[in-house]
Amino acid sequence: MKRLSLIFAFFTPFFCFAQVNETFEDGNFNENPSWKGVDINFKINTSLQLQSNSTTSSTSFLFTPSKSFINASWECWVKINYTTSSSNYASFYIMSDNEDISNGCFGYFVQVGGTNDEVSLFIQEGTKKTKIIDGRDKRTDGNPIEIKIKVTRDALGNFELLSKLPTESTYQSEGKIIDNKIKKTAFVGLLFANTTTTGTAYLFDDIIVTGEKAIDKDVPVWKSINLEQPNTLHLDFSEPINYSEAQFFVDQGVGNPNTIVISKDKTALSLSFNKKFEKGIVYSLEINGLLDLAGNRLDSISTFGIVESKALDDLVFNEVMFENNENSEEYFEIFNKSNKVIDVSGLIFTTRQTDGNYNSGIELETETLMMPQSYLALTKDAEKVRKYHLCPAESKIVSTNWITLNNESATLVICNDAKDSIYDELTYNSKWHNILVKNPKGVALEKLHPNLPSQLASSWHSAAWDINYGTPGYKNSQFIDLEQQIVKTETCWVEPEAFSPNNDGIDDICLIKYKFETADIIAKIIIFNSIGVKICQLANNTILSTEGFIVWDGSTSEGKIANSGIYVVYIELFNPNTGYKKQYKIPIVIRLK
Repeated sequence: MKRLSLIFAFFTPFFCFAQVNETFEDGNFNENPSWKGVDINFKINTSLQLQSNSTTSSTSFLFTPSKSFINASWECWVKINYTTSSSNYASFYIMSDNEDISNGCFGYFVQVGGTNDEVSLFIQEGTKKTKIIDGRDKRTDGNPIEIKIKVTRDALGNFELLSKLPTESTYQSEGKIIDNKIKKTAFVGLLFANTTTTGTAYLFDDIIVTGEKAIDKDVPVWKSINLEQPNTLHLDFSEPINYSEAQFFVDQGVGNPNTIVISKDKTALSLSFNKKFEKGIVYSLEINGLLDLAGNRLDSISTFGIVESKALDDLVFNEVMFENNENSEEYFEIFNKSNKVIDVSGLIFTTRQTDGNYNSGIELETETLMMPQSYLALTKDAEKVRKYHLCPAESKIVSTNWITLNNESATLVICNDAKDSIYDELTYNSKWHNILVKNPKGVALEKLHPNLPSQLASSWHSAAWDINYGTPGYKNSQFIDLEQQIVKTETCWVEPEAFSPNNDGIDDICLIKYKFETADIIAKIIIFNSIGVKICQLANNTILSTEGFIVWDGSTSEGKIANSGIYVVYIELFNPNTGYKKQYKIPIVIRLK
């Protein structure tokens, strides 16, 4: 076998460019090429093959540089001197974006063995591994297992997985697929997973990788912006960049940087300005003409500010999707009520158990910033939620390790890591939905305004249908402006004077507003139809504040939406301390479309 592989390796350069041609004939794996990883668990045996050398159960790997991607081919000989299982298998990573996969990677690998004793192709996205070519079961059923693997990929992303046993003269196809999720690669690698008794059972040899590198058409990603007082910004990018033709500008009178320093790996910039940054100001940094090394151009704008300490009233729940559509995910949204830039990393977002204790919950990544008066939605899969709810580009949604929400009711909590300081708490209930919502699955509850109490049912309303019943990461479809200044001579009025309670997000509710000069006003509020028949009662000897509103969503006491027509809001007020009494009869129109 070793002689045949050497003959093949000799002729390979005449046919295609070989990025990796490894037979371990030099007796080491540290040079020509250099393999790096869990070195201690590998050795070169007397047959000049790479062999596992682990004394304990492990998952061990070695990687070497490779950019083969287009019209590429990957080959490897594998032998396993043991019966494969879920704990005993080998993998050939044909692509990986990094050489240390301890915390995951983005790439493709062939697994030899496993529960079904097969040769299969997987895509790995972070730590998520998905089988995309399911090889024939029992293909590696035996002891020992000796097999040659080959994978090909053309310029369009068509993969074919092949394998060849010693008894076979030609490669046998395990399957084909087209997949273009991974855009480029930097390494190729070998991996084995062993138990305590199989630490030396894995052998690798004759690794040949050919092909052209990927064509970089992706614009560099601006990953983060960090402010260092008094006048410096640090920018991180997804890949090496060229800033020689770029322009940087900060608003609020700051202007252009006076110095720019690039990191050694060219993936980060430090910008220093003549003017110092100030607290309580939200700045915007505009970048134009930043290039990656392939010439792809980035033009972008990002906001930032000096981070200030959080107060208990700064963050509130503003929306919750507790029973998602099958094409989306659960989520909840928080809102920064303050005029400060707040770092919400380190906070815990959790649920309260029936005994009062807390579940483990979610903790956000470091340097997760919220601008003043901004929204942030948390979910299991941000892109899935963004796509389903047709979210605008400015919506802020992040993926987290998710906590499953109860479909009927649960208590959500925002607290510090010690769980002894509560920023907001919400016990939602599916009964809070509009009566038009017959099935709450896939419908979010939205707060009418962030300043309303989280725990009042009247603060919430079902999201509108035209945005697929949810607005994660941006302004709610059922938002009402409590700060709007309207001069009224009367103490009670309605807004709007005509509404359409059909849950389309446009004038779905009526606000019965009031404003008094004294406290201790008690109210009775009844809705009558045009012929004087009572259809519902909104307040009965209810103590009102000096200023506020009561919501009518168009529903009757029978749990139905009232028909189109003219109605009368009858308001009876009195103050038991002063004897004050007053009545109002205010017309309101329902127009169902």
